[in-house]
Amino acid sequence: MNLKDIDLTLKRMIELLRGVGGGRVVGWAAALEGVREDFHSDPKYASSKLVSMYGGMGSLSDLVLYSGGQALVVENNEFDMLRSRLYKLVKS
Repeated sequence: MNLKDIDLTLKRMIELLRGVGGGRVVGWAAALEGVREDFHSDPKYASSKLVSMYGGMGSLSDLVLYSGGQALVVENNEFDMLRSRLYKLVKS
């Protein structure tokens, strides 16, 4: 598990979420910040916590970024790439 790559990926995901703003998105940013901190102290626990965020309705996998009622195509494409990358990093 490459903790540096995980940290950088989480950092960028959080930046994207904070840039969009809004209730649900800010909640996800805070959740990812918590997991990012957990990776510094207990990577195994943080990995488990993060993987659990990918499953079920309303999960990290379902997140779509909007602004003014419009889907943010560029940001969503980047976020999707980061989300997939993060999952692979944690599962490897």
